[in-house]
Amino acid sequence: MNKTATSIYYSGIVLILFGLTLMLIPERVMIFFWNDFVFDFWLRTLGYFMALEGFICYKAAKANWKDFFLWIRNIRIWQPLFFIAIILNDFANPGLLLYSSVEIVFGVWTFMVYSQDY
Repeated sequence: MNKTATSIYYSGIVLILFGLTLMLIPERVMIFFWNDFVFDFWLRTLGYFMALEGFICYKAAKANWKDFFLWIRNIRIWQPLFFIAIILNDFANPGLLLYSSVEIVFGVWTFMVYSQDY
């Protein structure tokens, strides 16, 4: 695996772990990220899609899928901006930036190594 694939691989593992956490113990996670009560169903659904995205990242890294690396690199730029917007509109707690900071770290890592690899 090249450096870009490695960054996508590890971010996929983190997404899988975060997704499984949301699916298994959503009420614990809700305390840190949302202002109001959110039904467990929606958190578990979010966890499923988060784990699914992580699995796709994991498999794309294993397959060295160059086009996917470019797509995910560009998409990761917008995710922190979305979280900041929902925090400023009082739909979420600032704790959501904890997850966003992890995503920023992986996004910057992917962005930097993609430039070196391709």
